[in-house]
Amino acid sequence: MGIDFRVRDFFYPLGIYRLRREFERTQWLSPEELSAYQGRRLTVVINQSYDHVPYYRSLFRKLGLRPSDIQGTDDLKKLPLLSKDTVRNGGADHVADNAARYGPVTYKTSGTSGSPLRFYLDRNAMILEFVYYWRHWSWAGYRLGDRFAELGSSYFLHGRGLCDKVSSWQPHLCRLMLNSNRISIFHARDMAGVIRKYRPKFLKGTASSVYFLALCFREAGITDLSFRAVFSNGEVLTPQYRAMAESTFHCPVLDSYGHMEGVVAVSQCMEGGYHINSDYGLLELGDPGDFPETDPTERRVIGTSLHNLAMPFIRYDVGDSVEVPTESESCPCGRTLPLIRVVHGRSEDIIVTPDGRFITSMFMIPEFVEGIRFMQFVQETETRLYVNVIPDGSCGEKWREELLSCVTKFVGEGMDIRVRKIAEDDIITDASGKTRTVISYVDAGC
Repeated sequence: MGIDFRVRDFFYPLGIYRLRREFERTQWLSPEELSAYQGRRLTVVINQSYDHVPYYRSLFRKLGLRPSDIQGTDDLKKLPLLSKDTVRNGGADHVADNAARYGPVTYKTSGTSGSPLRFYLDRNAMILEFVYYWRHWSWAGYRLGDRFAELGSSYFLHGRGLCDKVSSWQPHLCRLMLNSNRISIFHARDMAGVIRKYRPKFLKGTASSVYFLALCFREAGITDLSFRAVFSNGEVLTPQYRAMAESTFHCPVLDSYGHMEGVVAVSQCMEGGYHINSDYGLLELGDPGDFPETDPTERRVIGTSLHNLAMPFIRYDVGDSVEVPTESESCPCGRTLPLIRVVHGRSEDIIVTPDGRFITSMFMIPEFVEGIRFMQFVQETETRLYVNVIPDGSCGEKWREELLSCVTKFVGEGMDIRVRKIAEDDIITDASGKTRTVISYVDAGC
């Protein structure tokens, strides 16, 4: 999840308090009670979609369905899957005609598949996101107001004069921002210094940024830093990434999986269980035959909004897969939220810059550049980076200068950046047919 917690977007104290109390209760519900909770939330979303969202109103009528035909999760299969291309091409038809009453905010995905997606999140979705993180972090002992450190790049790129900064302390959020684009052995002591100064109890970041920070600390001989827990998100947490972080920071890593669209959330507890947050969104598992060449326990992730009424997603094909238990399992933590075994997908290559930095967030660049439908980065050598682009034709050639400027901010002046216009057939995919935003042929020292 790439949402930055700006105070003005999350200043709904009463709504947060109410949902927090509710989420404290729902994590312990029986399967039957949890299913009933989902059913009640789903009814609200279905009625809103039929009454106020042009796309769904047309779809229901085309299929001869009424909201009363969707009584629970089993009935959702009466509706087709919703693809990202359908949302991308449908535009305003996916936005509720009464969206303004819910205080919508426009967001754009970071483009991990190369093609960003615009959508709205309303105040309910903002409250949901805040409460979800609050609950997950509390599993590791976090209390609201505790200091934490966060690895990221968006904050530094948006802020005036912050691009080259290593860190920034935000006292109103009790948050120490660490610039993930500055991760290197050269900057390791500076980052360690601000961590010692502000003494955050927890660390948050993508799996790869946490790993490379730990790697740089270790290679710089920095061994005295510790946290109560590290929260990993945004990418697959490999066993290698986990082992490096836990041994360097002397604490457990709690992994999580989700999307900015707010339809699915999976989070790991202190006992190691990956819990589906069924009160956050409705995670529907695809058919076992969706991946005939893989393990039959690997299932497609399909998500449905349970809280966002300004732009609800119903049966949204997220594009990832999860591995599920062969039989029902319970977690020693006692929470009744269902379990999965592991999340597949969204593992990105790393760009290594000529000055020795590890760039783990290149997938965010589509968020900053208009006029591009698809973008893919291919690093062939330590000093040469190709940017494969499919323009959308809306901005002429204006995107080129903006793109070069933005990429340079990430990788530095020493990189030879070459922009190439490509056709659909030229998009590079991996062996499974999936498209990766970042492809690197340079050894990152993993």
